Amino acid sequence: MMSEKKSDMPTRSADQPGGIAFAVVSLLAVLLIIYGNSFFGEWHFDDYHNIVDNRNVHLQTLSWDDIHRSFYGTAVEPRGRHLTRPLSYLSFGLNYFLGGTDVFGYHVVNFFIHFGSAVFLFLFVFRTLKLPLLHGRYGDRAYDISLLAAFLWAINPLQVNAVTIIVQRMAAMAGLGYVMALYFFVRARTAETGSARWGLACCCAASSFLAFGSKENAAMLPVAILLYDIVLIQGATRECLLRVAKFSWIPLALTASLAVLFSDFLSGVFQAYEVRPFTLVERLLTEPRVLLFYFTLLLYPIPSRLTLLHDIEISRSLIDPWTTLATILGIILILGFAVAKARRFPLLSFAILFFFMNHLIEGTVIPLELIYEHRNYIPSMFFFVPIAVVMVRTLDYFSYRRGIQYFMAGGFALLLAFQGHTTFERNDIVRSDLHLWLDNVQKAPNLSRPRINLARHYYEAGMINEAVEEWKKAEGLDRDTNLRQIGVASYNLGVYYLNQKGQLDKAEQQFDRALKRFPGYPPAIVGLAKIQLKKGQPEEASRLLQEHAPRHPIHVEMLNAYGLVHLKTGNERDALKAALRSIQLKPHDPQPWEISGEAWRRLGQPQKAIESWEEALRLNPANPTALLALVDLYDRTTRRADLARIAAQCLVLKGSTPLDAWLAERAANAGMSAYEVNPGRAGRIIRRELSSELSRSK
Repeated sequence: MMSEKKSDMPTRSADQPGGIAFAVVSLLAVLLIIYGNSFFGEWHFDDYHNIVDNRNVHLQTLSWDDIHRSFYGTAVEPRGRHLTRPLSYLSFGLNYFLGGTDVFGYHVVNFFIHFGSAVFLFLFVFRTLKLPLLHGRYGDRAYDISLLAAFLWAINPLQVNAVTIIVQRMAAMAGLGYVMALYFFVRARTAETGSARWGLACCCAASSFLAFGSKENAAMLPVAILLYDIVLIQGATRECLLRVAKFSWIPLALTASLAVLFSDFLSGVFQAYEVRPFTLVERLLTEPRVLLFYFTLLLYPIPSRLTLLHDIEISRSLIDPWTTLATILGIILILGFAVAKARRFPLLSFAILFFFMNHLIEGTVIPLELIYEHRNYIPSMFFFVPIAVVMVRTLDYFSYRRGIQYFMAGGFALLLAFQGHTTFERNDIVRSDLHLWLDNVQKAPNLSRPRINLARHYYEAGMINEAVEEWKKAEGLDRDTNLRQIGVASYNLGVYYLNQKGQLDKAEQQFDRALKRFPGYPPAIVGLAKIQLKKGQPEEASRLLQEHAPRHPIHVEMLNAYGLVHLKTGNERDALKAALRSIQLKPHDPQPWEISGEAWRRLGQPQKAIESWEEALRLNPANPTALLALVDLYDRTTRRADLARIAAQCLVLKGSTPLDAWLAERAANAGMSAYEVNPGRAGRIIRRELSSELSRSK
């Protein structure tokens, strides 16, 4: 065993003037260099559901009602209103209040959360190494070890998804609150006066609230504090363990109660296995292999191994694949070593136990998707402390050979530079939606989901042929892990064919195929109902929706389809009821406004009909159905000025297409439209208004 030699190199301390300032400035400078290219990154993936399309976080004012609504994230009735990561959603709401959906502000906030986490990690590790149990071993190099550990963690490419993908602020905020709570705990635990102890304890409680209110996995914090106290403060002696065991139920009970208080994710949690390609047992068998993969990623984060959606083979039994049993035994041995050697190697033992303990919530029974890199944000916080110790002590050991020492220091510097460069390059990929999915398709070619998301990007960019090609490729990846996503790909192809002339049968085949792969998939059900409407069979569409709708009482597309079917069958009041419910759930969707507008018109309420159709047009100014409905309504209510304005908009929208042909095309789609256009009447009104406008201009 190599002996330790003291280095005569100058050392700094976080207790010395300028020590903290140097650490803060150096962390800020380096992180700005490697994360500065992420500030103009695009919206991705779950960003849309949680932020862009989530009206709950679109704060218009700072009133209590708006702020209170943001706490509930995406929760809607009748599921109930439960606190769901309230502080994370509030932060999105404040971002929206200040800058709408401009991504820059969101990325800046994400960056400073990460920077704050790095600073507090440095402070926490420094205080840890100054504890009586560790001071004799590491106290002389506590500053260098702490700062190096903070750098190794903060610049590791595995953190990119948690920082650069906006919605993963949830993980980063939880991490910031988590490490702040640990720092204030150790300060309070070692405070010399009662007043200081209570003040720091209050800071610990406030930081814990930040962590719990940001994401559920922070519920392990009380357990982490208990483990920290046992291993690094009291020492893992038999007497200590027996004494602590008497009171261990307190943090465990606190963990359970806070998890329930701040989230509804536990309600009906095991029901989610119905839509996963794995069972509870299979997940428990697979996750050890996932944890080992995380472990290797932290140590070896090269670009080819990093992506958003990883392709992981599900463990069907202890020997399928054969690495399952080997991995489980390996983790048991690692944990056994950590427990057995907690007295001799407390720092290493705590780092190991901390890593695995903080994966318990997302890596055991809860039926989340199997693997995401951002789940390592908290577990990896102490991971690099033993590594930093080895690096610093290696330099100390070669202090008598300056050449070797400088060579080793240069090697460590190159390692840090490589990691920083990899993080910079990874940010370049992640900030672009197109590059993100192209990268993911390349690294996980047998997954359907990346191809579907790439196709969505192509479709929105007008690259229709490329989108169709990717949907077809995604549909062809016939694996158990892809079944739901294959259904989504089939549905998307169905929508494409539905919008093509003469492709109705193909569309119906694709929707049927989608339901076979993804039973009960609401959009596919709605697609089949639309086909029946287009065929002029509203009763068949109604039967189809009645069969499936009770299982999806708050699905907006299903409600809209129901409302449309009720219109076609002459049931205007039920159509209005469905439309108003849909508006309540998603007020920025123009379709329920169209349905309510037509229902009000048929019920003899022209003013309410006009208000609904005007809102539909405001939400979608290029909506020909809304324009033509308002042409009819304005003419019947003799609103000449408004009629002239809308008629002119119709002429602009039709472009070079002859008016009669344009109107005939609108009438041909009457089966799927709330308002059934009368081409003859609409044409006469528009031409009359055009003629009147020309006369007035002369």
